[in-house]
Amino acid sequence: MATRKLWLQRSRRTGITLIESLVAVTITAIAGTALFSAIGASLGASYSGLNKTIGTGLAEQMLDELTSVRFPASSDTRPVYKNTRYYFDDLDDYHNWSSSPPVHKNGVPLGKTAVTYLEYYYISRPSFFLPDAEFLSRITREISVERIRPDNSSGWIVTNDPTDYRRITVKIRLKTSADLPSHEIAEATRIFSYVPLSP
Repeated sequence: MATRKLWLQRSRRTGITLIESLVAVTITAIAGTALFSAIGASLGASYSGLNKTIGTGLAEQMLDELTSVRFPASSDTRPVYKNTRYYFDDLDDYHNWSSSPPVHKNGVPLGKTAVTYLEYYYISRPSFFLPDAEFLSRITREISVERIRPDNSSGWIVTNDPTDYRRITVKIRLKTSADLPSHEIAEATRIFSYVPLSP
């Protein structure tokens, strides 16, 4: 009898109770929820950072293209082309222009141009160099061109008068899903000025 009592006392001490197991399951569930939340937040931050990097690159690419465009002359009588970027002849033609998906000046989608070898032999890009067409179709580039002039107190002010300065802003927008509006992922601004040729 004493042996059985001693065995029962030992078996009670070595096991866990229902309350202890419920506490352990609750702690595990809370830790798992926190872990999955942290992973979700990390993935969201990575996705947002990737989009911002791509958007900044697209905005800077457009501003680099604009550096090679002629500054508008006040005596310019040529027609203003607003339909195709290929025919734009000065900076003012880019005002309120937008494109989705982003394309080169000649209208070819980004990443689809052929790779050239010595400008004679055209080779198509390998598949691993092609961008995601579905992702690019959700991106829009918008350009605004403002006439500005220097101001002694605040730096620059917008004007309608003829001026030798233009402030160009490129905004990149991304549509994350069909039922949500697009949101801005990057913006870049540069000031361009007319520099007369030296004699």
